[in-house]
Amino acid sequence: MNEVFLSPVRIGDAARVRDALYENNAIHEVASIIRQSISDSSQLWFVASVGESTDARFLALVRLYSIDTNNKNTMLGFSFSSDLRYSDDDRVLRKNVLDSILRHVFFQMQLHKVSWVIRIEDYEAESIALECGMRQEAILEEVIYENELFSDAGLFSMLASEYPDYSVAFVRFAKGLVAIRGSQTYVEAIRFYAIGQKIEDIFDRSVAIRTGFATAQGNVLADELSDSLQIQSHLPEELSKAVRELKEYLRKSRTRFSVRVNFSQGSEFQRHVWNEIQKIPYGSTVSYEDIALVLTANDRISARNLSRAVGSACAENPIPIIVPCHRVIGKDGKLVGFSGGIQIKEFLLDHEIFGFFRNTDHKGEHA
Repeated sequence: MNEVFLSPVRIGDAARVRDALYENNAIHEVASIIRQSISDSSQLWFVASVGESTDARFLALVRLYSIDTNNKNTMLGFSFSSDLRYSDDDRVLRKNVLDSILRHVFFQMQLHKVSWVIRIEDYEAESIALECGMRQEAILEEVIYENELFSDAGLFSMLASEYPDYSVAFVRFAKGLVAIRGSQTYVEAIRFYAIGQKIEDIFDRSVAIRTGFATAQGNVLADELSDSLQIQSHLPEELSKAVRELKEYLRKSRTRFSVRVNFSQGSEFQRHVWNEIQKIPYGSTVSYEDIALVLTANDRISARNLSRAVGSACAENPIPIIVPCHRVIGKDGKLVGFSGGIQIKEFLLDHEIFGFFRNTDHKGEHA
């Protein structure tokens, strides 16, 4: 499948935009339109193409307008190339363009809602919007004026928490919530939230509120106070698998994970460390220096010098539990350097090694 790339529109794109969309306009006229869009802070324009080179196939001019950063929403518009027909392949490209801008809006710009006004007679656009997970929110009467005529339009929208191919899911455990982020093909992040904690991440918070794991203000609910439904339906495939396997792990019916993970954000050194961590058996611990020894081919002097860097890589591990950095401890046996905090690191090790959850409140809590 051809991958769609988005790039901010530039004055230098005037010729290819004119050729694809505005054949009756001069290049300098198109350049003037682009220049005005660039100077307007309430809108962003992108060129969608197959490939990143300047001679890549032009697919569409994508417009975000009425961008409201305070309320975290935007309007969306497209001008598709006249070269795009209605074959099955070109239809897939149109869907990929929409999907690419939805991803950008939600996960790069971190906006909460995107809306698209579609002319009532544009059945193809309506169909693509629905297939990508948008929903029709309203009918807008005579909102479009073209060729000296007014026409009705459908208002289609999507919230970040409704995006179908990437999401966050929550799993309860004794210390609060485990938040897992992932897509159809991989898991890329795990975070921990304590009971009562305010979820600061906008995306995690909106999903937690919608699914009953947090109050309307975004504070994590205790299990007995939360919505008993806690619906997390239609999760992306690999994320759903991660949720199932994590629940099994917490029930002590799983000791290894088979979930695919994505380390694209880490440095080469960090990825080496994280790959080694995945080899540590369930219920075992190693030291930071042990990991360093593997990376330095058992050179003890180099390993001692590298131990601190290994510790930093462990602390920055984006996918704890699945990549079990809680099993890496200090050479003296101390528990240090865990993104979820030392209490959760201790909790996970006790769960694996001793078969019970250490109760720091001394109330005899068992698995």
